[in-house]
Amino acid sequence: MEKVNLQFLDLLKSSLNNDIYEGGDIDSQDLKQIYNLAQMHHVVPMIYGVLHNEEFFKNADENFKMMFKQVAFKLVVSQIQRSNRFLELYKILKEKNIEAIVFKGIIFRNMYNNPDDRMSSDEDILVKKEDYEKLKDILCGEGLEFIEKEGNECAYLCRNTGLCIEVSTSLFSHESKAYGHLNRLFDDIFEKSITINIDGVDIKTLSHEQHLIYIVFHNMKHFLHGGFGIRQVADFSKYIETYGQFIDWENFWSDLRILNYDTFALNLIDISLKYLGFDYTKAIYPKGVRDFNIIINSKDYYINSDDLISDILSAGVFGGSTKERKHTALMTLNAVEDQKNGNRFKAIFPSVDYLKGNYTYLQKHPILLPIAWTQRIFSYIKRNKNNTTSYINTMELGKQRIELLKEYKIIK
Repeated sequence: MEKVNLQFLDLLKSSLNNDIYEGGDIDSQDLKQIYNLAQMHHVVPMIYGVLHNEEFFKNADENFKMMFKQVAFKLVVSQIQRSNRFLELYKILKEKNIEAIVFKGIIFRNMYNNPDDRMSSDEDILVKKEDYEKLKDILCGEGLEFIEKEGNECAYLCRNTGLCIEVSTSLFSHESKAYGHLNRLFDDIFEKSITINIDGVDIKTLSHEQHLIYIVFHNMKHFLHGGFGIRQVADFSKYIETYGQFIDWENFWSDLRILNYDTFALNLIDISLKYLGFDYTKAIYPKGVRDFNIIINSKDYYINSDDLISDILSAGVFGGSTKERKHTALMTLNAVEDQKNGNRFKAIFPSVDYLKGNYTYLQKHPILLPIAWTQRIFSYIKRNKNNTTSYINTMELGKQRIELLKEYKIIK
């Protein structure tokens, strides 16, 4: 692994564990790369919080230091504003008897030493179908702007604070052949829900066991759509450290094993242990094992996270680091759906479900799919004329990422 990546991970580990950075001096060029990594993975305030007292950082370029500080400060202030507005709105929903389950976002931030340093681009809530329209009236009445999405999913934007609330009636799209089946593990989500108090507000959320399972599934969902970042691994390890005592570990590993996600989860733990200072004693592993070293040395499990951490670091939050990476989604999704290598035909001629978000006429007239294919191809050619490198890079990266799915036993 490159030195700058290790330095970045050491800084993140120090933030997660509220420790002093002990990785040695970092030169000005590496500091700039670390800032770029922090931007990619949406952890600028966390990294700045560790760096700002370091002597080598104090000796860095004044303009760079000021820019780093201003960006971190601005992000924290905006996060505080969004969090406060969300809590206000959640109290209103409770007063109106809307049962809303909150997941990710503010629930995860509450686990961190400095919650508002852990950024959230939006807040996610799950509601029952009968409350879907009622919630719309309430939030729009509070001045939020309704944003329509596909199926029973939508979002509401508060332009004053930048808060975006994403609302759904299921954790995963039932239409997805790649991960729609995962919803069956959450059929009793409302019955098993728990309450967590954040800043004096009682918030309903997933049971700890279901939330941890969801984190694993959610990370894989984003892996299929281009990738996920190191912050998502940090959420996973922090959740175990914070709530591991409340999890039925035998049931957790059984559910993952049935769906072929156990190897993936074990390698997330391996990354957490190697790079994030994870306390492995907070979890119980398959077959009741309490020492992760036994898992590492066992022939029963495949533990080799080197390829996975490499993909994670290059992905950024939700795989948005490059357009080529985003374009690999068709190949990885098809590989999971078909349980065989993604093929170029499907990458070029995707299904109606995949395209109807960008070509809205397909929602009412799916028979026009060939027209959408043609538009898409010409649009791609126009954007990339005289440049075949992008296409080649996409295909090669797609193949590599399908091999990762095989390596971690998501597909055979």
